[in-house]
Amino acid sequence: MAPTEHIDIQVVSIMCHILNRTPGERFQNLIYCVPPELLQRMFEKYEHKWLDDKKKPQDFRTLLNHKEFLSYLEKDRLQSHRFLFAPTLFARHWWLYVLNVEKKHLFVLDSKNVVSPSPERTQMGRFGSNILDQLFRWAGRPSMFRRGQNSLLPMYINIPQQPNEYDCAVFVMKWMEELDPTILKECHDGTRGHNIQPWTAVELEKFREKIVSNILLSPENTMRLDVITE
Repeated sequence: MAPTEHIDIQVVSIMCHILNRTPGERFQNLIYCVPPELLQRMFEKYEHKWLDDKKKPQDFRTLLNHKEFLSYLEKDRLQSHRFLFAPTLFARHWWLYVLNVEKKHLFVLDSKNVVSPSPERTQMGRFGSNILDQLFRWAGRPSMFRRGQNSLLPMYINIPQQPNEYDCAVFVMKWMEELDPTILKECHDGTRGHNIQPWTAVELEKFREKIVSNILLSPENTMRLDVITE
């Protein structure tokens, strides 16, 4: 968590855990944060499959073959919440998938790209939407897809970009904590911008400090009393 360091996946996973237990309407009824390990492992394990746009829906029935990835998910949240936030790490870069469950839109917030950087990344997003849809079916919700459809087109949002090479995870955690997902609208050309303010390097460093404080002082931290005493 030092100012110029890349942030480890465990930190983002812990933040998902903390946010999902935050009291209030935002995380108890509206947004569920999917731990980043799930998509990361699926992307790594099935890399060649998600690059093939000719695959049929049955070829993507991958998640239920790995039930160990489901053990830390909450079915009741997947059954009821309107938005999924799915932080994603791949090739040392973080971005955030935002899934609008009701409207069946998959948005991408990427602090280094305002449009998809490659056809491979677009296919990766499609595969990610398939994995998230499998979560719904596992939780007892109907599939998001129409007949003959096996993925959603990821829509990139034109947002302020990171000022360095190491703060992508900070952007993702700040979006998870603060972003109003209802402001994200359907777009197909990757040019739609939103009133999301840029952050300075100083603000990002302060947010790193806040993340450390939130983790150490969280009621979920079994060493919380020791931290306060010290």
